[in-house]
Amino acid sequence: MKSPSPALKYQIFANPTTSETGLQSASLNVMTEHYGLVILLTANEVDQLQQNDPGNWDDRQSLRLGHCDESKVFWSAEDEVLSILIGHDDESWFASFVLPFNLLAEIRRELKGLSPWLAGRSLPKGYIGHVPEDYAGLTED
Repeated sequence: MKSPSPALKYQIFANPTTSETGLQSASLNVMTEHYGLVILLTANEVDQLQQNDPGNWDDRQSLRLGHCDESKVFWSAEDEVLSILIGHDDESWFASFVLPFNLLAEIRRELKGLSPWLAGRSLPKGYIGHVPEDYAGLTED
């Protein structure tokens, strides 16, 4: 599989969010000129994505990490392509998004910026950004 051509213009950022059950989570936003995708990940799922590369879909090595709306998210990789599959499972997904594999490093950097939040620390008063430097002043309550 080849990377999208022509190259996509994209933005990737992660924001803190809280689930309906009160769990501190990450909202990963992948925005291109053609689509926008928001994936919610728990701290455990962020750790798994940081520590494991997605495998080949054909070999059933996809990583099931996160949710998009009420659907599961599956991550797979082949050669230089990262695929994000959304659906019931990685066999019968509803939508798929193809990105250059090197964007996984950027996704990981953005999620790493939320490490204090995911560890249960609070955000600074007046927090309004998503830039990792914004999290430098986090303190424990």
